[in-house]
Amino acid sequence: MRSSPGLRGGGAVPFAARRRLRLAVPAIFAAVTVLGLAVACSPRGTATGGPEATVQGSAAPKPTTWPTGTVEASIALGGANGEFTKMTDDIAAAVDSQDPARIATAMNDTLTFLIGNEQNIGKLQDYPGTKDLGDRLAPVYARMIAGATQVRDALQSGDAAAVEAGFTTFFEGSTEYAGLSSDVAAAAEQALFMKRQLLN
Repeated sequence: MRSSPGLRGGGAVPFAARRRLRLAVPAIFAAVTVLGLAVACSPRGTATGGPEATVQGSAAPKPTTWPTGTVEASIALGGANGEFTKMTDDIAAAVDSQDPARIATAMNDTLTFLIGNEQNIGKLQDYPGTKDLGDRLAPVYARMIAGATQVRDALQSGDAAAVEAGFTTFFEGSTEYAGLSSDVAAAAEQALFMKRQLLN
């Protein structure tokens, strides 16, 4: 395997990173496909429940009233689910290229995407009905952001071990996120339902 220019440790790091990436792609892809369909379909549920209803997996939407900021944040986070596939594909292509500059660009784009989404999590944490989901999402996003940041910074300093460690952290967060994706979709579905009710 060719050595990667600018990285101490040669080609082992791109190989390890690519292996981690390929193992993670199927689970992430499957998760975002399922939740993307769920958000797009947005089936109407039974009109039950009260203002303290919480997000529970794929529970039917309820005509409760969440704060506007919570509704918009839930919809935004649900919409971002569909972009995880592109994010992963971009990272995969960058790693396969074995070009540190291209990997750094992919991680910068990933950070822009994740940090933008992360700003919505606080609005979920501020409302009792979505606080639990927000509290579970916050450390997962923080882990992905920390890993992506470490990869980017390590590429600049030429630290191969830190690049691999950063990818490990990033994909640990990605795996955890895949486990929360159905709840993110459920929250977005419920928020879309409420928004339609307000507009009718």
